[in-house]
Amino acid sequence: MFDSMYPGLLEVSGFMQQFITPVVRATNNRNKNLIHDFYTEAEYKKWFDSEPNAAKNWTIKYYKGLGTSKAEDARKYFKKLEFHRKNFAPAQTEDRRLLDMAFNKKKADDRKEWLAAYQPGEWIDNNQTSVSVQEFINKELVLFSIDDNSRSIPSVVDGLKPGQRKILWTSLVNNIKSEIKVVSLQGKVTEKAAYHHGDQSLVATIVNMAQDYVGSNNINLLVPEGSFGTRLVGGKDAASARYISTYLSAITRSIFHKNDDSLLVNLNDDGKVVEPRWYIPVIPMVLVNGADGIGTGWSTSIPNYNPTDIINNIRRMMRGEEPEIMVPWYRG
Repeated sequence: MFDSMYPGLLEVSGFMQQFITPVVRATNNRNKNLIHDFYTEAEYKKWFDSEPNAAKNWTIKYYKGLGTSKAEDARKYFKKLEFHRKNFAPAQTEDRRLLDMAFNKKKADDRKEWLAAYQPGEWIDNNQTSVSVQEFINKELVLFSIDDNSRSIPSVVDGLKPGQRKILWTSLVNNIKSEIKVVSLQGKVTEKAAYHHGDQSLVATIVNMAQDYVGSNNINLLVPEGSFGTRLVGGKDAASARYISTYLSAITRSIFHKNDDSLLVNLNDDGKVVEPRWYIPVIPMVLVNGADGIGTGWSTSIPNYNPTDIINNIRRMMRGEEPEIMVPWYRG
């Protein structure tokens, strides 16, 4: 906003400032006064990997926004005001070019190149009192953008975004075959699969995976018990999570077969085994239920296709024949 409407202000030294707070805090289990604060997840991951028995010796806490900080945390931040408050250096020509690249709607291809050029392990040195806009974009905004893509764009292997995969994994591990309130399933996923983001977005994802109205899922992996929304407003009229229930569809375990589980590579979150990097369904679910996602620099939109057409094409390919062209298809 300042760059487009009040560009002169960015050239005033000290006008633009930021107040940094921890993203992750590690507290030693033996000595509670021994605390490490990390201001980027990349910095934390490097420390965690280099620290012997980090999962056993340290308690890890994610700070998702200012609300996670307690009053005593705030007092500590303000006692070290000079450390937590950083000035942005006056904007230079290169800063203006990078701001345009990062936010101009027409520069998506430039953002692709910017993300591809990022070298993991780079982050802003928080001991400096002044940060350039260039450094902020190339070391801070780029981390958010990479994370944005991983959360927003589904995997071509299983057609799932990380949130959906955590829900499916939790449901399969707990063998949820009888009704469970959506709000209860959300709690299980948050706890068991180390979901670090908003509760409401997780509830919306569970609802979305169970919807079966025309235009939603060709194969819904979860069963909708209650009002899960209608085609009238694209499912946004679903009832509250505490009123509706769900459980695994009978077909889900046939698509994500249990005999394949030993082939999957599970992720590790702070020493805790969580969901696989991806599942390997027996048919490409990215085509069955389609895929939509808008990230940074990248987006995807794949329509739904008929599972029968997909299966017939897979069998053709297994016989060494050419697949036939498929037309998008929506159940009902």
